[in-house]
Amino acid sequence: MHIKNLLADRLFVIVVILYTGLITWLSLAKLIVPGHVNIQGGDKIGHLLAYFVFVLVWFSFFFYSKKKNKNFFQSLIWASVLGFLYGLLMELLQGMVTNYRSPEWRDVLANSSGIIFASIILKVFENKIVSWKSI
Repeated sequence: MHIKNLLADRLFVIVVILYTGLITWLSLAKLIVPGHVNIQGGDKIGHLLAYFVFVLVWFSFFFYSKKKNKNFFQSLIWASVLGFLYGLLMELLQGMVTNYRSPEWRDVLANSSGIIFASIILKVFENKIVSWKSI
């Protein structure tokens, strides 16, 4: 049973590192959109979805990781605050370390919307999520 828990914890670490790295790359890389793809508000929907998943991934890491041993509320707060601060950092870095990206307060708002939406979904399913932890 110990090996199963160890592998699960390592999997959580790998997932949060890979997903956080992906968000970093998407936030700071010079992305080229092919053709005439121009969806009104598509960028903001992307931000919302990216930070929605960010909170789900980090919440899972905090809540299910044996070493973290946080309860539901603590895990949700940690994931949400981390998501908000990370989103702010990415926006600041876009203005500071790139000359092809610029920080936008609307991106921060879209990120925050994804964080709030994920928090609401997690809270709605709290009893199910807590019961899965004991399995």
